Amino acid sequence: MRQVELYINTNWTDSYANTYIAEAIGWSENGNHASIYTTGSTAEEANAKLVGALGELNLLPKTVRKGAH
Repeated sequence: MRQVELYINTNWTDSYANTYIAEAIGWSENGNHASIYTTGSTAEEANAKLVGALGELNLLPKTVRKGAH
């Protein structure tokens, strides 16, 4: 199993007509990477959607998903 590092951007961008964007970037050992973006009308909504998407993809430990409503 290959190691993947996951980075979640905690800085919010207010753009696209007052839409907040949450971002996570994953890097693998061999240099591959992927970005996941979610949007919301608030930073909290964008973050909740991002945490939910990462949880569905099994990219977060259950303890992190449980605590991030």
